[in-house]
Amino acid sequence: MRNAIEETDEGCIIHLKVKLGERCRFPAGYDEWRKRIEIEVNEEPVRGRANRQIRAMMADFFALNGDDVVMVYGHKAKEKGVLVKRSMLEVEKFLKNGL
Repeated sequence: MRNAIEETDEGCIIHLKVKLGERCRFPAGYDEWRKRIEIEVNEEPVRGRANRQIRAMMADFFALNGDDVVMVYGHKAKEKGVLVKRSMLEVEKFLKNGL
């Protein structure tokens, strides 16, 4: 799972694989082949609704404000990079408790 997290000066970029599902879950698993953490959303990827849901879910999961979760790449793709303004140790701790 550590392969899906990249530390930066601002925090950590979490590499995600988005799956459309009936419910919202984060983390929903780990894709070892793609080395990405899975997230399930129930919003359609129309007009940024799924991206807003991802940001809100991650902000809630990591106990952050919405402004502290920034989509870095993959705005129109299933594979995304999301910057979370927390240290690597904090991110790993949250994710281990969530999986």
